[in-house]
Formats: sequence, C-alpha cells, structure tokens
Amino acid sequence: MSRIIVALALLLVVASCGGGPNTPPRNLDNACSIIKERPQYLKAFRATERRWGVPIHVQMATIHQESKFRGNARTPHKYLLGVIPMGRQSSAYG
Repeated sequence: MSRIIVALALLLVVASCGGGPNTPPRNLDNACSIIKERPQYLKAFRATERRWGVPIHVQMATIHQESKFRGNARTPHKYLLGVIPMGRQSSAYG
C-alpha cells in the first residue's frame, strides 16, 4: 500500500513539472518589443519561414490576434425597467 502512495506522489511531482509560462507577450502592439522580450521567437520565425514559406510579419500578426482572444467573452445583459436582468442580448459567443 505504501509503495502505491509513494508512486502516486512521485507521479504527481513529475506531472506538476510539465507546465511553462503561457502568458502572452506584454506589449502586443510592438513587434520589436515582442522580439526583445522573447528572442527565441525570432529564430523560430525564421525557421518557419524557411520551412513553410510563411513570412515573419504574418506569424507576428497571428500571435497578435490569438493573444488578444477572450474565451469568456459575453454580450451585455438586457434589463427590464433598467434594473432587472433579463438575459443576454444575443446567444452568440466569442
């Protein structure tokens, strides 16, 4: 029984080491600041351009758009008499 607990604890420790920073670059409106903050991106951009033919500016535009995505976006509520919430204005998400 104790071997199982030790194995599970070890598995939990190893599994918790897998993540990395998933935050977008700080200043998404300035391509130079993105390269300064994450210099490894430029090497990856160049490799991608050589392999797939996707220009660097297109890759930067994709990062810009995808980093500003809001997964929990909701439309505003409709109100009855200006006070009572009556649901959302639309059922669309995103």
